[in-house]
Amino acid sequence: MKELIENWRNYLKEQTANSTAFDEAASDTMSAMTVFADESSLTEEEAAGLQYEFSLAKSPNPEVLERFTQSLYSGARAGFLSAYSESELRSMDLYMIKGHNAGFAIKDGDDIVSVHNNSSLRGLGSEFMRKAKEVGGRRLDHFDGFLSGLYRRYGFTDVYEVYQWDEQYKPKGWKYDAVDISNPATSIYAGAIKDKFNLDRDVKVKAEDNFVIEINPANKVNQYKYGRPDVIMRRLA
Repeated sequence: MKELIENWRNYLKEQTANSTAFDEAASDTMSAMTVFADESSLTEEEAAGLQYEFSLAKSPNPEVLERFTQSLYSGARAGFLSAYSESELRSMDLYMIKGHNAGFAIKDGDDIVSVHNNSSLRGLGSEFMRKAKEVGGRRLDHFDGFLSGLYRRYGFTDVYEVYQWDEQYKPKGWKYDAVDISNPATSIYAGAIKDKFNLDRDVKVKAEDNFVIEINPANKVNQYKYGRPDVIMRRLA
């Protein structure tokens, strides 16, 4: 009986961890899209003129914490961003551009999360990646898609973990937008399944960065076609 109870507890922990991973990745993906969908970029002079205010996990700044929370959840997709509470944000390093609803957070010392821009500023993507790496950001997560090729360009080429889509963990308000699995700019599987699209059985493949994973190629193609991409964990190489 004790063994059954312990197995059940472990199972529940695993389910919670998977659900949390999907929710956090969805929140990070949707907020980051507000930044990186803008293809313009700041000039060096414009970037140099930006001022950051911050709240550090070791010494939280209540005013910045309040402004960051309001900033993060002030956008059009705020209703879908439920991953981080104010108490959780308090334990992170928070950085936002002074006077604007735009910034990012560093979780657990090196995990870049909550990259967002709900302001009138444009072209902040490169600047946020530069600043995030400067203050210790070394890893991030996202749903496979537009951000895959983009984060790769910023040096996050080490794919170290993948959570395959599981319908029971689908994030709140998920839009099911199709993802082109054959395009290296939008999928880690582009090279791995280029000659296996119709293979309907589980096989081990080498995805981006030679990450070995077991998938059913035919199912994976269909999964991405109907807007169910996998969660990708990346680190700086």
